[in-house]
Amino acid sequence: MATIASLRHDDASLEVTWGDGVVTRYPWLWLRDHAHDDETMHPVTQQRQLFTARVPAALRGLNSEVVDGELRVTWDMLEPTSVLPVSFLVAYRHPLTARAAVDVPVTLWSAASLPTPTVPYDLVMNTDAGLAQWLTNTLQYGFCLVIGTPATAAASEALIRRAGYIRETIFGGFWEFQADMSKADTAYSTLELRGHTDATYSNDAPGSQLLHCLEFVGTGGESTIVDAFTIARRMEAEHPGLFEVLSSVVVPGQYIGDGAHLLAARPVFRHDHTGRLVQVSFNNYDRAPFLLEEADMIAFYDALRVFEELANDPAMQWRHVLQPGEALLFDNWRVLHGRAAYSGLRRMCGGYLNREDIESRLRQLI
Repeated sequence: MATIASLRHDDASLEVTWGDGVVTRYPWLWLRDHAHDDETMHPVTQQRQLFTARVPAALRGLNSEVVDGELRVTWDMLEPTSVLPVSFLVAYRHPLTARAAVDVPVTLWSAASLPTPTVPYDLVMNTDAGLAQWLTNTLQYGFCLVIGTPATAAASEALIRRAGYIRETIFGGFWEFQADMSKADTAYSTLELRGHTDATYSNDAPGSQLLHCLEFVGTGGESTIVDAFTIARRMEAEHPGLFEVLSSVVVPGQYIGDGAHLLAARPVFRHDHTGRLVQVSFNNYDRAPFLLEEADMIAFYDALRVFEELANDPAMQWRHVLQPGEALLFDNWRVLHGRAAYSGLRRMCGGYLNREDIESRLRQLI
C-alpha cells in the first residue's frame, strides 16, 4: 500500500505527497465530509451522519499528522478532530469521475476465439471461490455454464439465489415454462428466436438471466449467444457513423399482453457518463413503432441492418444445445441470446437477477 511521505497545508486543501511521488490535493471540506469518527459515519450502517451543508464553508485545517495508519486533522473552528484511515485515502489518491461498476476485465470474443466458460455446480454452491469464478466469468465473457447442476427446479432456484435475490417481472420470479404460449412472448413457442436482449420494455432491464433445460425430448433448439460488445467495437471501427446512430437514437421497446402494456426507450448502445459502453439493448421482436425525420430514420435502418447481419453471422455465435445439468447464466446487458426452432418437449426454468445485485455479490467476494 502507498505511504504518505509529507503533508502540506494551504487555504483550500491538504496536499499529500505519497512515497511514490504521486501528489493528491484533498479539499478541507472533503476531508471533514469523509471523516470516520462515529458522529460523522455510523459505525454499523456505514452511512454518513454529518449534516454536510452545515459545515462552515471557510473551514480550514490547523494541524494534520499521520498516527498509527490514520490521518488526524484538527480544525480552526468548533469541529471535532477528523480521523481518516490512510488506506481510505489511498483509494482516492487519483481523482476520477465516480463510477459504480465492478471492474471485471471484459474479454471480447467471436465463435472461434471463445473457450466456453464453465464452473462446477458443487464448487459454486459450496465455496466462495467458486461463486466468485462463476460471476466473474459471466461478466468477463458475458455468460458461463454451471455444469453438473441437478436437473430440478429446486436445484436451479438454489443456484440462482446463491448469486442474489430473484427479480419479479411480468413472468413472475423463478419460473418454469415450455412451449404453451401461456405468456404473450415468442419464447413460449417452438419458433426460432434470433439474438436479442430481454426486457427492452423495462426502464431497468434485468442485468442477467439464468436458463436451465430440465428436459428436452426432440430435435433442434440449439441455443445461441453473441457478444454484442464485439459487434459494437466492430461497428465503431468499420462503420463509425452507424455506430453513432445506434449510440444516440432512442429506440422504444414494448410488451403488450397479460394485462400490461410496458414501454421503455434507450439507445441500442448505451454509454455511461464517462463514455464507456455499459449496455447493449436490442430486441427486434419487441421494438415499438417510432418515426424520425426521413434521413434519420433511413440511417437507423442502415445501422440496424449492419447490427443484425453481424448478430446472425455464425462466426459470431456460440451455439450449443443446452442439456439437463447445464445451467446458463448470461449478462443481459452484454450478450444477445437466441434459440433455433425445435420440435418436441423442451422444459425450461430460470429467472432474472438485477445488475446491481450481481455486482454487490462480487464486491463481497473479491
